[in-house]
Formats: sequence, C-alpha cells, structure tokens
Amino acid sequence: MTTTSNAAYPLETFGSGGTIANGSGNYLFTDGNTAASKLVGGTTILFPNGAGIYFVDTAITANSTTTSAVKGSIGLTTNATGVGKIFYSDGTKWQYAAVS
Repeated sequence: MTTTSNAAYPLETFGSGGTIANGSGNYLFTDGNTAASKLVGGTTILFPNGAGIYFVDTAITANSTTTSAVKGSIGLTTNATGVGKIFYSDGTKWQYAAVS
C-alpha cells in the first residue's frame, strides 16, 4: 500500500495497528480493510480541495440554513429537522441533494 501525507492533512494508515485519536484533527485515511470500524476525530471529514462531509446535530432546512462549507460539500444531520436527507452546500446555504 502506498501512502502520502502533507502538513494540512496527515494520512493515517490502518490495518497494521494505526489509530486516530478522537478529536485530534482533520484526516485523510486509507486502509484495505473495509470491514473494520474507524474512529475519525471531530464531525467533519475534509478533503484536499477544501470540500468536506459534515455530520451535525443541528437542524438543517434546505435553502434556509446558512453554511460556510465549501461549495459541493455534503451535510447530514441527526436533528429531527433534516434527518434522513442529504444536503449539499452551494457556498452559502444547504440545499437538498438531487439524484439524477
């Protein structure tokens, strides 16, 4: 397995005893073992292009709830307002993701 890393997004390798400390920062990670659970610190997974996947417990209402998430980011909530929906950031507000 080839791994790379940079200062902004350290890469963690799993499957050989590697771990990520809960809440210790933003990570990119890879492993060949999709059956094993991984604990990722924080509520956001950020990618090198700035986009992210945001897991929140606050309400999200499409075209109303504002966000500073990079355009194209994905948002999910456990709050009753928005739970079960997938949202994307248009750069200023969360919008319903459409399946096409």
